[in-house]
Amino acid sequence: MPSTVVITQRGCRMSTRSARFVTAAIGCLALAGCASESSTPPPPTPTVSTPTSTTSATYSAELCAAAAEYQTAANAIVTLDARAAGAAGVKNALQNLQTAADNLEAAAQAQFGPQVAELERAIASLRGTIAGLTDQDSLSTNLGKITASVSAVEQAAKPIVDSVRMGCPSVPPVETPPAS
Repeated sequence: MPSTVVITQRGCRMSTRSARFVTAAIGCLALAGCASESSTPPPPTPTVSTPTSTTSATYSAELCAAAAEYQTAANAIVTLDARAAGAAGVKNALQNLQTAADNLEAAAQAQFGPQVAELERAIASLRGTIAGLTDQDSLSTNLGKITASVSAVEQAAKPIVDSVRMGCPSVPPVETPPAS
């Protein structure tokens, strides 16, 4: 088995070890996002009885579709095999996440104002990170930035997607990285 994989037409090479590291780092992002949910204690229940609605929140078809698109793009990053995808494939997956997050931001603006502001900042950071990826070497050198940017987008989108998921059955579940 060769120790390198040809990634681009220009002949850039990525070592198998680097590819595994990139895949593992990106996969860990999703786990970090999922793990943070379970470590947060539930909010305290109010002691004063107030009338509440028995129906769950309703979301527009546009918001449901945007949340489903976002979760699909986030799941694609978790299951991405960076070695097989190469720099171009990783960059494409990051651009798909950015586009899906942009669409989620636009669709969620009316119902999730404060969370959307945080998502906007995270998307801007991801956009800058993607712009810095030009070849396989930049992918390896910017791994920390990629990880931080994807993590920031996932953390900012999480409260929106989790809320929408309850009212929109079309939103897929969060995927975990495949076992190595």
